Amino acid sequence: MSDDGIADGPHGTSPLPDPTAPHASRTYDYHLGGSDNLGPDRALVDEVEATFMPDVKMRVRAQRLFLERAVRYLVGEAGIRQILDIGCGLPQRRMPNVHEIAHGIAPDTRIVYVDYNPVAVAHMQALHADGILTVAFAGDVRRPELILTHPDTRAVLDLDRPVAVLMVGLLHFLPDEDDPADLVARVRRGVVPGSYLAVSQISAELDSRVSRLTKAWACGATPMVERSRAELERIIDGWEPVDPGVVVAHRWRPRPPDRTEGNAYALVAVKP
Repeated sequence: MSDDGIADGPHGTSPLPDPTAPHASRTYDYHLGGSDNLGPDRALVDEVEATFMPDVKMRVRAQRLFLERAVRYLVGEAGIRQILDIGCGLPQRRMPNVHEIAHGIAPDTRIVYVDYNPVAVAHMQALHADGILTVAFAGDVRRPELILTHPDTRAVLDLDRPVAVLMVGLLHFLPDEDDPADLVARVRRGVVPGSYLAVSQISAELDSRVSRLTKAWACGATPMVERSRAELERIIDGWEPVDPGVVVAHRWRPRPPDRTEGNAYALVAVKP
């Protein structure tokens, strides 16, 4: 346990995830058709799908497709060449990863992947990190200063220039006691004006079944929290959303023929 009350694991991150409990990164992988998941992860998703949310995988996919569109916007339209993906999760095999999207537009884009699950980081390092344009390391969003000052961050990113910070699918795994508004503000203070933030947050305002989903996740290694649009707007205070603002994930600059529907709010915002 550190002085700030956060349990320590390897490199000051959270301990290794409990293999007997559903875990956020592994269930996310299963939702998207991956194979880097365990029995408890599949059991939770299958139960949710069978009992009250048969379209749960589509709902999760909507957030992933938002991430893809956000990266294309950030690199292709906003001209960003540096990306910090906090809570990156496991590398995807059936959908493009952030660096693959970015490098398809601008091959010189630099990407830093961060996750508190050392297993996810090890997979990312083994499959995608070249140590030059793309790196991955274990870090905890609850300690944003350690992420921003980490040697790998400093080696790959120039924080005197604008950077895009991705926190997609992360906020709803941060309980209120972690004060996500403060964490996002600390990230904002650590980057220069012209930097961007991309986030998503599940909400019962968009789908009443989300309340039941958060209860189902009580057995998970990381509990899930739903929030209203107003709560999300408070969390991102100080950032200026770009058009179309805070919207349902599948309505953020949609690209045909995408017909997914989300139950999460999503936005991309810039630091003025």
